[in-house]
Amino acid sequence: PRLPLASLSLLSLAAGLALCEACGVGGLKWPNDLLAPDGRKLAGVLLEAQVSGEEVAYVLLGIGLNVHRAAGLPPEAAALEAFTEASRVQVLARLLERLEARYQELHRRPQAVLQAYKARSYTLGQPVRVATPEGEVSGRATDIAADGSLLVECSGQIRRIAAGEVQLLGVL
Repeated sequence: PRLPLASLSLLSLAAGLALCEACGVGGLKWPNDLLAPDGRKLAGVLLEAQVSGEEVAYVLLGIGLNVHRAAGLPPEAAALEAFTEASRVQVLARLLERLEARYQELHRRPQAVLQAYKARSYTLGQPVRVATPEGEVSGRATDIAADGSLLVECSGQIRRIAAGEVQLLGVL
């Protein structure tokens, strides 16, 4: 993509936001999950990028969405059809439209994408436990920084989390 390197971390958030908008239900768990209104996982977003110096060579975006109930779906997972009418073709069409819109907006107004993501966040304001490469961080998720990092208040100090797996400890 023709995207500044500084905006690359926001691309995953923009994709999650587009997915949430396309589905029309649920909220976002930082950085890459779409949760159903009852807190179960509906979808996940995975972004992989190749960076060479200050240039983004390529980005691969993967999205897994449970549209219909399937045998063997674990209890912590949900299907979109449980919350709204769900046609895979219609969801895909809406997703592609929202991805394009959010991608274009990321070029022009990255802060608008970030604000819209925050408005759909199920993470902000919640007590969290985050498994990071440096160890576990527990506290309250307070904000998402301009670079897409999660800000977590721990014992009166703000910790910046650039990558990690978040576990929501509060009730949605």
